[in-house]
Amino acid sequence: MSTKDEAKPPSESRRRFIKYGIAGAIGVAAASAIEMPIFTNQIQNRDAEIQQKDRAQGFLTLNPNEQILVEAIAETMIPSDTEGPGAKEAGVIYFIDRMLAGNYGKGGNMYLQGPFVTPQTGSLIVTGAIYPTSQKAPITYSGGTITPRLQAGTAYQYAFNPREFWRRGLASFQEYCKSTYGNTFEKLSSDQQTQSLQDLFDNKPKNFEGPTPAEFFNELHDMVTAGFWTDPMYGGNIGMVGWNLLAFPGVNSGVAQGFTSIQLATANTPTRLPPMSLSDLQKGAKM
Repeated sequence: MSTKDEAKPPSESRRRFIKYGIAGAIGVAAASAIEMPIFTNQIQNRDAEIQQKDRAQGFLTLNPNEQILVEAIAETMIPSDTEGPGAKEAGVIYFIDRMLAGNYGKGGNMYLQGPFVTPQTGSLIVTGAIYPTSQKAPITYSGGTITPRLQAGTAYQYAFNPREFWRRGLASFQEYCKSTYGNTFEKLSSDQQTQSLQDLFDNKPKNFEGPTPAEFFNELHDMVTAGFWTDPMYGGNIGMVGWNLLAFPGVNSGVAQGFTSIQLATANTPTRLPPMSLSDLQKGAKM
């Protein structure tokens, strides 16, 4: 059996992943940047020191087994290749860990009281108990219930918060990898890792009891994407590698390089500005 140490997937894997993420909204800018001259006076990345101290504090919620699995998944989704660093170098796992430890993981903005109704197929009978007293006979819905799209708020029909959602999803996925492919995810070959994630997307595993495989894949994809393109102050995008890949300037308006918005908007040759984070902006304002 081949191992994880084999060659990474080709850069096409990165392009396939990015087209499903938020890069779709700014892909035109990234593509047009290929011909743009790069501004040579790069901003020093002062976030690196801050993030190094942050990582030294350790993980806030992911246990050791989860850490290994999450980082391997993130690295499979966005591998390092000839186009640049991937999710591992960007510190995506630290972003996810901190989000799970905060309001996101605690379900701070979610209504977690019942009733919880998961989508049902086939004939569904609804009794009059939930209707006014004038409604006596039960109602039969032959087509079952509507299945909401994954991103819909009504799709989350669980009594537990997102941290538990991740705990259950990671454990179920790891068990699926062992029973189907003969090893834990991080020890599978690159092709097997990609296929096992495809299985999640296709809702194929049968050992999930909540969340469903597709629901878990959707959350994995969105959080890995967010961690790769977030502002570095949130723990991911270390060195602004995600922004550099897409030629995204962050909060850099060009003022630090002596440009006005009018100059940039009317210039005959577009200028590719180096990325600037919120930390850069705040520290610059104090100078």
